[in-house]
Amino acid sequence: MKRTSSYIIEWTRSFLKNRKTLLIFNEQTSNMRKINADISQKSFISSILFLFFNASLIEKCEALRIKIEVLDFVNDINILVYDRFTEEICRTLSKAHDVCAKWACTHDATFASEKYKLTHFTRKLKRFDMMTSIQIESLVIKSKSDIWVLEMQLNMKLQWDAHLQQIEMNHVTRMLTLSHLEVFTWEAIFTKARQVYSAVVRSEITFEASVWHQRDKKDELLSKEHRLETLQNQTLCHIAEVFKRVNIETLETETYMSSLHVHLNMLQNKITLHSQVNDRTQEIR
Repeated sequence: MKRTSSYIIEWTRSFLKNRKTLLIFNEQTSNMRKINADISQKSFISSILFLFFNASLIEKCEALRIKIEVLDFVNDINILVYDRFTEEICRTLSKAHDVCAKWACTHDATFASEKYKLTHFTRKLKRFDMMTSIQIESLVIKSKSDIWVLEMQLNMKLQWDAHLQQIEMNHVTRMLTLSHLEVFTWEAIFTKARQVYSAVVRSEITFEASVWHQRDKKDELLSKEHRLETLQNQTLCHIAEVFKRVNIETLETETYMSSLHVHLNMLQNKITLHSQVNDRTQEIR
C-alpha cells in the first residue's frame, strides 16, 4: 500500500489474522473461539480498508490527463468531467469507464451498472444538449435533472433547490423523531430537547449550506437561508412549546439559540480556517 506507514500496515495485518471472540450470556462465559468469517461491511475498519483497496483506481482515472476529477467515498465513486460540449463529456466518461473495467478485472471487483447515474451541470441550459446520453456496453444511461452526490442532491443548474427540498421533506421525520424521544424515551425537559436539536437536527438541516452561504445576504441566497430559518423556527416552537407566530428573534433569545445566519457564518469560518491550516501544512512539507 503506497504512502502508508508501516505500522498501519502491520496493525491491519494483525487485525485480519488470528481473530478470536467469546460470548457472555446470563452470566456465563464461553470458551475463546476462532473467527473464520470475513469482516462485515458494516464494520468501520471495512470502510477504511476499502479506501486503500480502490486507491489505485482513483489514480488511474486521474492519470488520463483529461479534464476529469474523481470524488470517492468508500464504494461511492463519482467522476466529474469538464468540457464545452456534453457529447465530448460522454466520450470522456466512456474512456474513464474502460479504465475502471480493466481495474476491476485485475482486482476481482465488479461495478453495479444498474446504479450508474448521469447528469450535466450548467447555468445556461439552452446552450447545450442536456439530454445527451452515454452508452456503456449494452446499457444506455440517460441524463437526469438531478442526482445524489455524497449525500447532496444537485440539479442541473446547481441552484440547490433540490437539496433544500429534500431537507424540508426529511425534516418532517426529524420532528416526529424528536417528539417520540421527548414523550416515550426521556420525558425530556427543555434543555435536553434543545441539546438534541443543536447537536443533531441543526447539523442535518445546515448540511453543506456553507457552500452557498455568504455573509452579505443577496436576494437569491436570502430565500434559501429563509427556508432553513423556517425549519429552525418550527423546531424551536416545538421545543419551547409556544405558538408558531412568535417572532423568531424573540424565540431564539428565549431558547438561547443563535440565529441561523450567525451559525452559518461560524461554519464558514471553520472551513476557511481549516483550509488555511492545510495550505500552510503543504508549504511546510
